[in-house]
Order: sequence, then structure tokens, then C-alpha cells
Amino acid sequence: MKKILGTFMLFSCLFPWHVIAKLQQAANYKVEDFFKTPKFSNLSLSPNGKYLAVLSPVKNRKNIIIIETEGLQNAKVITQFQDQDINSFFWANNNEIVFTLDSNGKESFSIYKINIESKAGRVVQLVGANVGTSGIRSASITHLLPADPKHIIVSYNGRNIKAPDLYKLPLDSRWNERKGRNRKMDMIAKNPGNIEAWLLDHDGEVRGAATIDGLEGQLLYKDKGEKEFKVLKSFNVLDEHINPLAFDFDNKKLFVSSNVGRDKQAIYLYDPKKNLLGQEIFANEHVDVTNIHFSRKRKKLVSISYFDEYPQEVFFDEKTAKMMASFNQAFPGKQVAVTSQSEDEKLKIVYVYSDTDPGHYYLFDETKQSLKSLLAPMDWIKPDDMSAMKPIQFKSRDGLLLHGYLTIPKNSSGKALPLIVNPHGGPFGIRDYWGFNPEAQFFASRGYATVQVNFRGSGGYGRKFQQAGYGGKWGAEMQNDITDTVNYLVSEGIVDVNKVCIYGASYGGYATVAGLAFTPELYKCGIDYVGVTDVSLLFETLPKHWESQREVLEMQIGDPSDEALMKRMSPLQHVDKIKAPLMIVQGAKDPRVVKQHATNLRDALAEKGVILSDDEWIMKENEGHGFQKQENKVELYTKMEKFLARYLK
Repeated sequence: MKKILGTFMLFSCLFPWHVIAKLQQAANYKVEDFFKTPKFSNLSLSPNGKYLAVLSPVKNRKNIIIIETEGLQNAKVITQFQDQDINSFFWANNNEIVFTLDSNGKESFSIYKINIESKAGRVVQLVGANVGTSGIRSASITHLLPADPKHIIVSYNGRNIKAPDLYKLPLDSRWNERKGRNRKMDMIAKNPGNIEAWLLDHDGEVRGAATIDGLEGQLLYKDKGEKEFKVLKSFNVLDEHINPLAFDFDNKKLFVSSNVGRDKQAIYLYDPKKNLLGQEIFANEHVDVTNIHFSRKRKKLVSISYFDEYPQEVFFDEKTAKMMASFNQAFPGKQVAVTSQSEDEKLKIVYVYSDTDPGHYYLFDETKQSLKSLLAPMDWIKPDDMSAMKPIQFKSRDGLLLHGYLTIPKNSSGKALPLIVNPHGGPFGIRDYWGFNPEAQFFASRGYATVQVNFRGSGGYGRKFQQAGYGGKWGAEMQNDITDTVNYLVSEGIVDVNKVCIYGASYGGYATVAGLAFTPELYKCGIDYVGVTDVSLLFETLPKHWESQREVLEMQIGDPSDEALMKRMSPLQHVDKIKAPLMIVQGAKDPRVVKQHATNLRDALAEKGVILSDDEWIMKENEGHGFQKQENKVELYTKMEKFLARYLK
């Protein structure tokens, strides 16, 4: 390890991108410093390592820029979208990049490609998407077929909204907008209607699938070259199950995560031919383990990562372990991750970050044993100015151990602070993580502590903890966990009980309005961001492509035919109890939490004489489930800053 570290050449280079203006450092951070689009994100090496592609704001939208890796020169803007941000992109081969694009938050994703040698902006649509009366048609990239640079595999629900099929898609094809199809798309797996996920081997052959019928799930499998699936396992989708992750490189055995006979997900090797759950590879007693990492070149498992209080990684390959130990030694106190690499694995993009550092990218050249500074996505943020995020844990009123994170403003006394309670969305299977959080840092810069708690029902802490949030626990036990979080921090002397506000998005928005309605004495204000206000309406407007999950959601949330339960859980039915000022934020195109949740709440408040000002009501016609456009985000947090100052100072 010391020998490797000793040969690293760590130096900086000035990134010669004339398309990006140099930003001036400011002593005091403005709202936009936290929420404007990062200069760079999603760095990715071409398979041959010749080029580096990134997302960068061009014409105020995320577009793709490439630069030659050798010498880090000749930057070129290759897309020029002005209305929408590019969501994600992948190198399909050394010359072509495929990417997805949404339309104003509708979650209807089309697939495009661009040849890096073509004129900027000359993109080709491969698969089209749309939103109509029948539902949302959307496409996603499933497999890049590294051994076949002329094709990719995509998932698309054009035939049946509720059942995405798999297609082999030639890159030399295009979508016919008038006919609504790409005639060269070749269906390789037709969804009978109940398949939720497909499993492909390393050759891109469809070898497995996961189905759902009500609450029953099945794991399907077929040997290489076979046409028909056979059922390996049947299970209750909310209970014990086996989740396929990837084939081993022999394309025979599977790496899976499983909680069969245990509470926490662990990694196993599974033999589908013998239908046998075999060797346990790794488990953690505190949290689920589900992430595995491979060397494609050397055809082996190299590491498994998981998230306890902080991100952790265990290694199964000496070469990888030595390399990562050297990186960690070079950046003490930071987290280090390899986010991209060339096909020969000689060049790697290394991302270094922490809770106070939004990160810095480096280029590692294995041949030269050099580690070269590339760029920082948010270089105007100084880590020394930011506030630490610390893990916390405590017991709820009924004895359940809860975990979360607390961000206390830097240089504050740490006592009797105003608090922002920030419950996460989801809620099931989702959790909060340690790392750089722009919202928490923004709040801290304004003098507020922020707490994020993984209340019951959250993911990552095992089956029993998630199931503890099932069955009518919204607005009740799950909300009690959030209340108990505030009371814990008050009892510790950290928080001023008279200066507490709650803010959240999606389910966090529900928890915000529920907190104001069900514990009105606790909060001085609330900010509801794309939040559920009427649980019955949530079920009535469920996107059609989510219909297969309806029974699961009914078991998790509660029976929508139970009118008393729906009324008890829905904050809209308890508006008369709300005393604190409320700010409502919504995207008009939101397909998950439709805008009626917001408008109904606004109208109900108006009926009791509470009229929201322009600073307290934000409805954006060009956004969906969470704002994506920079100008809308900056406006939102500017108004949020004024709102919080009015009630917490």
C-alpha cells in the first residue's frame, strides 16, 4: 500500500473549458450557491479512455460536454437543449453516447443518441415517449451490450402501459414520430403483464424475471438458450424473498441479496439450476447489504458496499483493496469512490467527498500510477465553511431504535437552536444518508439545525423495521417517530422547543402537513413540497403503470376502502386543526402526487380564512415531482429563506 501511494503523482490542472465562466468566491453564500446546477456532474470515461464526458450547464440546462482525456483539452459541447435537462447518459461505444430526456417532470422518458464527431446538437431520437389518456409511455436503457457496440437493450411500455417489454435496439435506427415507432426495434422479451423486472446475463440474454400478482411474487429463470421460464421461488413480496443482483461471469450462478431466514438483507451466491441458496458472501448485523461491484476485465467480484451510519466497503480482491487503501490514505477524512473506468480498467474516475465537501473528481492512471486533479462540481463551496452532519440514534416512545442525522450550524453554541425537521420521501424502502446535503448546508448557513430521521418504514434497517411502518401507520406511529425526534433533541438541550419548523417533499410533504394538523403545538411553521394531503386521492390517481403495485401499497399504507382510516390519515380532513403558517410547493405535471393535493389544501385553508401569499404558494407548470430547473429551484429556496426567517428568527 505504501509503495503504491508513494508513486502517486498528485497535481492540479486548470480545466480549459471556455464554455464555463469562472465563478468568484463570495464570503457569504447566496441561495443560488447551494442550488444552482453544478458546473460538472456524471463524469464518465469512454470505453477506450480517450474521452471524458460530463453533464454541464450550457444555456442554463444540463447538456453533455466531452474533452480529450490526454492533456484534458479540446472541450466540445455536443448537446444544446434549452428547455430540458438531460437526465442521464451512457457511452454506447467509443463514438456514440445514449441519453434520456424527460418532458417537464412528466416522467415520460425518451431515449436519444449522439455521435461525438457530429455537429453539436445533432441528436437522433431512438425511442419516443408520451403522456396520454392511456397513461405514461416511457423508455429506459437496460443493457449496453459491451461486446456489441452497435446495439443496446431497452425497456419500453409502448405495447402495454402496465407491462414493459425488452427490445434490442440498433444504434443506426431512429424513431418515427408520426407512426410512433422505431421499425428496427426487435422485441426480445414480451411481458405477459406481471413481470416487474428482467434479469439479463453478461451477454445480454434474458435469463430471469421477477413477477408480481397482488402480494405474490415469483422468481423466474431459464437456462441459456431456453425459451420458457420456470418458477424457482414463490413468496410474499412484503416478506422474505430473494432479489437477483447479477450473474457471475460464468453466466450460471447468481449473486443475490436475500433475507430468507433472517431480518437483514445479505449477499449470497445462488445456484438457479439447483434452486439452491448457497454460500453467504457478506452480511451486516445492523443494516441491509445489497450493492456489489465487479471487475469486468478480470471477471470477478471485487467489493461489496453498504451504508450503516457512514458508507462502508469490504473487498474481495487484493488489488482493489490496495488501490482503495492508497486513495483513502491520500484523502484522510474523506470518502472515496471509483465512479467510472475505461474498458481496460487502466483509467479511473475517482470521486472524493464528505459531509462538508460537495466533492472533487480525479483521474487515476494505473500505468503511470498518477492521480490527477480534474474538477470540483461546486468549486465555489469551501468545505471549511460548511457544517458537519453527525449520526444520531435514540429510542422512540415504544422502544424502537431510530437512526438519523443532525446538522448543527458551524460555530454555533450547539444549544437551544432553531430546528428544521426534514422527513424523507418514499416512505417505504427509502432512507436518509450521510453526505453533502445542499438543503442541510443551506439551512445551517442561515443558523438552523436540521434533523433527518429514518422513522419506522424506512429502508435499509431490515424487514421488521420496514414492516413496523405498514398498515395505517401514516400520521400515527410513523408520525410519532418524527415527533419523538424533536422531543429528543429538545431534551438534549440542542433545540429550542419554541423554534421548530417542519419541511419535506413527497411523503415528507405529507409528514409536514400531518405534523401541523396532528401536533399543532409542536411546529411554528411548515413547508409542504409535492406532498400527499389526501390518501384516498393518492390511490385514485395512481399512475397506470404502477397498477401492479396497488395491493402492495394498500398493505403498506392502508385499505383505501376504509373511509374512517382514510379520513384519519389524511391531513386535508383535519385542516381546522392547523395553526402554524404553511407554505405549499407543487409541480403541475407531477404524475405521482397530482396537483389536486396542493390545490385542495390551499382551498381548504382559504375556507377557514387563511389566504396564501405569492411567497407561500408556488405552482410551477413546467415541473413534476420535485423541481429540476435551476431558475425554479433558486426561486423556491429564496422564498423558503424568507418564510423560515419570518417564523423562526
